[in-house]
Amino acid sequence: MDSISFLIWNARGLNDRGRRDSLRKIVDACKPSLVCIQETKLAVISTRDIISLLGREFQEFVYLAAQGTRGGILVAWRQGIITSDQHRVHRHSVSIRLKIEAEPDWWFTGVYGPHQDADKADFLTELSEVRSLCIGPWLIGGDFNMIYSAEDKNNENLNRAMMGRFRRWVNDFELKEIPLIGRRYTWSNEREAPTLVKLDRVLCTSDWEDTFPDCILQSQASQISDHCPLLLSLREGNRGKRRFHFESFWTKLPGFHEVVAQSWDQPVSASCPMEQIDKKLKRLTKALQSWSHKQVGHIKTQLGLSREILHRLEIAQDSRVLTPEEDWLRGEAKRYCLILSSLERTVARLRSRIGFLKDGDANTALFHSQARFRKRKNFIPKLVQNGEVVTNQEDKQAVFFEHFEGLIGTPLQRASTLDLNFFHRAGIDLSVLDEPITEDEVWETIKDLPADRAPGPDGYTGRFYKACWQLIKSDMMAAILTLQQGDSRKLWLLNSAYLTLIPKKEEALTPSDFRPISLVHSFAKLVTKVLANRLAPMLKELVATNQSAFVKGRCIHDNYMLVQQTIKMLHRKKVPSIFLKLDISKAFDSVSWSFLMEVLQHLGFGNPWCNLISRLLTTASTRILVNGEPGEQIRHQRGLRQGDPLSPMLFILVMDVLNRLFTKAGELGMLQPLSRGFTGQRISLYADDVALFIRPLEDEMNLTAQILEVFGEVSGLRTNFQKSCVIPIRCEETETMAIASSLTCSVSKFPCTYLGLPISDKKLRKADLLSWVERIGDKLPGWKANMMNMSGRATWVRFVLSALPIHVLIALNVPKWFIKAINKIRRAFLWKGRKEAQGGCCLVAWEKVQRPLELGGLGIPNLEIMGWALQVRWLWLRKTDSSKPWLSLDIPIHANVLALFQVGMQTSIGNGTSTKFWKDKWINGSSVRDIAPLVVAAVPTRIRNMSLVAEAMVDNRWAQDIQGGLSMIGIYELFQLSNILSEFVLTQEEDVHTWRFEASGQYTAKSAYLAFFNGAINFEPWRRIWKSWAPAKCKIFLWLAVRNRCWTADRLERRNLPHTDRCLLCDQEPENIQHILTTCVFAREFWFRILAKFDWQVCTPLRDELSFSEWWRTSVKKIQKDKRKGFNTLVILGAWLLWKHRNACVFEGDRPNLDRLLQAFKDEHHLWCLAGARSLSSLSAGQVFGLG
Repeated sequence: MDSISFLIWNARGLNDRGRRDSLRKIVDACKPSLVCIQETKLAVISTRDIISLLGREFQEFVYLAAQGTRGGILVAWRQGIITSDQHRVHRHSVSIRLKIEAEPDWWFTGVYGPHQDADKADFLTELSEVRSLCIGPWLIGGDFNMIYSAEDKNNENLNRAMMGRFRRWVNDFELKEIPLIGRRYTWSNEREAPTLVKLDRVLCTSDWEDTFPDCILQSQASQISDHCPLLLSLREGNRGKRRFHFESFWTKLPGFHEVVAQSWDQPVSASCPMEQIDKKLKRLTKALQSWSHKQVGHIKTQLGLSREILHRLEIAQDSRVLTPEEDWLRGEAKRYCLILSSLERTVARLRSRIGFLKDGDANTALFHSQARFRKRKNFIPKLVQNGEVVTNQEDKQAVFFEHFEGLIGTPLQRASTLDLNFFHRAGIDLSVLDEPITEDEVWETIKDLPADRAPGPDGYTGRFYKACWQLIKSDMMAAILTLQQGDSRKLWLLNSAYLTLIPKKEEALTPSDFRPISLVHSFAKLVTKVLANRLAPMLKELVATNQSAFVKGRCIHDNYMLVQQTIKMLHRKKVPSIFLKLDISKAFDSVSWSFLMEVLQHLGFGNPWCNLISRLLTTASTRILVNGEPGEQIRHQRGLRQGDPLSPMLFILVMDVLNRLFTKAGELGMLQPLSRGFTGQRISLYADDVALFIRPLEDEMNLTAQILEVFGEVSGLRTNFQKSCVIPIRCEETETMAIASSLTCSVSKFPCTYLGLPISDKKLRKADLLSWVERIGDKLPGWKANMMNMSGRATWVRFVLSALPIHVLIALNVPKWFIKAINKIRRAFLWKGRKEAQGGCCLVAWEKVQRPLELGGLGIPNLEIMGWALQVRWLWLRKTDSSKPWLSLDIPIHANVLALFQVGMQTSIGNGTSTKFWKDKWINGSSVRDIAPLVVAAVPTRIRNMSLVAEAMVDNRWAQDIQGGLSMIGIYELFQLSNILSEFVLTQEEDVHTWRFEASGQYTAKSAYLAFFNGAINFEPWRRIWKSWAPAKCKIFLWLAVRNRCWTADRLERRNLPHTDRCLLCDQEPENIQHILTTCVFAREFWFRILAKFDWQVCTPLRDELSFSEWWRTSVKKIQKDKRKGFNTLVILGAWLLWKHRNACVFEGDRPNLDRLLQAFKDEHHLWCLAGARSLSSLSAGQVFGLG
């Protein structure tokens, strides 16, 4: 089956000899098993035509006749490989049911969508009908003549309404797009400035993907058509040998520590501590693999067996009473299903990298599907080298080896260096870095290691070190201290890495199109993490404030704000300037080691530290992973490994030299000031992202090019001018032409992006922000929603759909429509799992949903308020951190942000140098405005905004700021203010600013966010619901139930929807949620039987209970405090099971059965205890298992 593939292509007509020959050549080259051709332009296709077009193997075919010279679809397949017993032909599609070897039957639909927008709605309706007829796994592909994302087109000429309609259709049928490798667009209008669009695509259902999880979709050369052919391989043959990976669940299994101890404590024949660790890790790997095979085995096989046993016993239970042995076996089978399902889901979740979803939030299929998507997206089917296409695995590995051997495996030849003493910052005392590494220091580092991050060649993760530190620490410490003392003879054994390749763009075809990330050996990563933790506190003193990457306390938005507000300032002052976005070529991989050592020594790093860094660099080796297979070893000769904890810090130390070069040039007058009186920074650095402002003068442009050239020569970090760009600010056309000729990089214009955010010299247009809304919409394909329950969707909204806009909200004052558009997406996904939903689908008002848990919401952030809370940061930092690079620039602040800051900020006055006299609260918690508002009104706004306490208090200068006459009340306020101020004496201490909404006195975004809800009424049952041991899906049900938002008969009746007249559980009274959970005869009997087993029968609900929530509130007060959490959990469990039992009666025709419900409670209680709520079992001392 490895050779099975589908060729899907709009050939733009087969009524031409040249096109027919071109099709035959592609078929002969690709050897597809099935061919789907759109736009055949043939009214009749005969067997003779098929033989001529495709070859004698393709004598089975179905076609849609063209209308004149328009349209037409042909689907043909090779005999003996694919069989088909049914087909359907519609106006725009051809569908066939396929059988391939032992796989289950499935449907393929080839489509050719209409050109006219007026026909596209009917086209989607047709596809909906096709899907209703094609039951089971489904693959659909071809030329849709439609797009559903703005990224599918290279210009802004978009029909957004049609895009939305197509996207809704894809989501409604829960289709996944198979990512196209090799091309971003599939159609071109072939003009000089071409329009490029992704019209051709392949979609599939999740069950089809489960059948063919390793399918790969590649593009081929367009040749004579304006569409590129798509080649879908159903299974990629090259899988490679599976590497050892320490499984996270091993640490929870009985016997794990015994296996580790037994293997680790055995002696090894090696004297060097590092060689000992290498041998012990390899031996432990074999021991763990053997133990896991015996202890766990193949999870899927055992899970299938357990489910089959459970299923057969449940079938038997429907017709007879199970024997005690069968009942015991049923319980054990259920327990094993839970354990094995949890293991499978845990493994799948780790592979998918969706770490924020918990086990109960989504089913295992979501994690498997996401992992397959990542694998497929990162798969490298081919490369282009010297104009030739390389597809063989060995040849691809050779291409990458040659590329990286010439990069990291070749030393940099330097002809010159820089006199750092002339322009660089002075060194500082860093002797603390050379102190011996202690065991406590290593353990603290291990506790900070990510538990399950991608492991290196040894396969061990941070979880292993955390779980086994007591067993391995003596050997580890011996090796670490040996290394620190200068012995690195065997370090190469523990300093290897795998290089994984992440495509930078969709059409990644050359080695330069991939971003290399190192998966470093766990020992080397631990050592460098210890060193990084030591260095981190020193970086603020070693790196300029305009470099924010990898420096604790600095933020990417500091750089963005510096650049954006500098652009606005230059534009506002009409200062001709140039904004340069520079691309540093192969940044991490190109750093010169000798230059790095010169920088370290100049900054004050001692010889022990420098020698240790040198040993770590020179003993490093790498193997490149190409589609999961490691290649030949490369010995490092230069560069820093991305993925090593220490590398980013060393890199920014090198990049800071470039910063100092431009700063020195400005100090010497070689670069003119950007503007009169401007004292800010002209350069912004975030890792290797460099933004620079200069004047449009020939001398400055030449000097800039020379500085970049010299820096690249000595450091290895060369600027790639072809990928860099310049943007003129207030420049004349002649100046722009001079820029283009002087700097060999492209000339662009605003708006553009910097650090992922839009920047512009003017107000951003709606179109500039729409891409963000669409990007958020792209994060919720319908197939994912079907695999999540509501708690999973709520988590997805919190961690994905809310996180993306926060990056924008902290930096920009976005318009109302932006928040509204994102809320529409978030609301619809929460309630329906779609991008759009009608109001009737939303059970609770969105404003209430966005509240914190304690205020009755789901904890989903209110984006508008969150934006305000985040922007308080700018005001806080302006007061408390004088090092920020944007301090000299004006930052636009929303009125609500300023109001909260004025309320939340309190100042203890010292020398008065950082406190505004007229605006800040520095007079015993009050501001001058609070004491004398009429006096403040007589002070000009400019003075109110600028005057500091330190200046105003000298000789009572503040009184001179008052202009104009004062009323009698104003004069009284003036005397009162003067008396108060006379008691203040400034000191030499710095002013102390505190944030009154946080206990620590320091601003946090969370405290600012919650401050906007001050005065709101608490949601009384929030703690009982959200602080219980119940799963999230049950908590959300209770949240809806206490709000009376479940779809019961009373609510259905109000909306004139079909409903039952009476409660199906008791058949006595009308149904509502309060009745079902408390006052129903059936429910009260259930609660009595349950609570009696815990000796809590006094809490049984009465017939005249006002509501479920009120009964719960009064009942929990009757329980001992230490048992209330358990009681709340049992109430949630009981209510959840009552609701499920009611639904079975309503929707499945079941009859109320108290014994079955009690048995379900027993089973579920046991499972909850196994799942983590172990304290539940102690409440009843085992009595609950005697229920029924």
